[in-house]
Amino acid sequence: MKKLIILVILAFALSPVTSVQAINAVASIKAIDGDVKIERLKRNIPGRKGLVLNDQDVVITGYNAKTTILFRDGSEIRIFQNSRFIIEKTEELKGSERGFLNNFFLKTGSFWGKFTKNRQRTKIVTPTATCGIKGTSVSFSERNGQLDVSLSTGLIELENEDEKIALQAGKMVKGIKQTGIFNDKIEDIPFRLVIEPDNRHIVVPTVGNTGKIDFTVQVTDVKSKQNVSRSGDIFFSLRSDKIIFPESVKLNDRGYARVSAAIKPFQKADYGDGRIEIEVLAEGEQAMDIGTGQTLLTFDVPQKHKKIIRIDATSGEIN
Repeated sequence: MKKLIILVILAFALSPVTSVQAINAVASIKAIDGDVKIERLKRNIPGRKGLVLNDQDVVITGYNAKTTILFRDGSEIRIFQNSRFIIEKTEELKGSERGFLNNFFLKTGSFWGKFTKNRQRTKIVTPTATCGIKGTSVSFSERNGQLDVSLSTGLIELENEDEKIALQAGKMVKGIKQTGIFNDKIEDIPFRLVIEPDNRHIVVPTVGNTGKIDFTVQVTDVKSKQNVSRSGDIFFSLRSDKIIFPESVKLNDRGYARVSAAIKPFQKADYGDGRIEIEVLAEGEQAMDIGTGQTLLTFDVPQKHKKIIRIDATSGEIN
């Protein structure tokens, strides 16, 4: 009997570790539209809102499908149709270099990403090239051995086997191949979205009530500032879950949309510094020539929720 117990203990000790502690949960699905699957350990899991994602998960989107993934550092990725996106590794750094290191692989397809400033360093690899990211709003499309990149804000480094460049905000580059020079392919992003709220200062509703704010969105020519007729889906990105936009918003044939968003009552953690930044994106790889638009909402922070910073007069330490 003792021998049997010892054998059981040894078998358990030598078995593969499958505990929750061994799984590096790095992100979750924030929104989903259409056929989205997660390939995990050679099995497919149907995508759903709230599903936790781990290192080595493969996000697969079908025809006309798209999904939004929110990472622990606050970065957000919007993956479009017919894509295969791999979360290779996300590591949280401690100490003086506090932040996150992200390694992603876009095997095929397209996505837009908003990467949190000062909190992450991300490397995106495709079969064609490698991209280094710090804090940006950027779109990628990898199809048939060619990579297109469109950078609305921030700075990125692009590198293939023969060249390495720094791509500036407001620029795009089409047709990067695995080999060859691509610096001569850089061009200005010709169009951008402009988003205007009816009121930039909002009133936070009291508990049990709901407020509303209206926006106009328009595609414009960057140089002439004239309106441009471009229809298509648009997507709103913001950190707050208290400003709620419709799940589906489209620009009409004139490149114009009128949108109403609901305002929910805030909790203490929602007040922050009294500002909410909203970014609007023209969705899909066919709209990579349209830069993202940004706007800023402000609101009053109740005195009881204001952060008080205390500085020691002797040591200068901030408490």
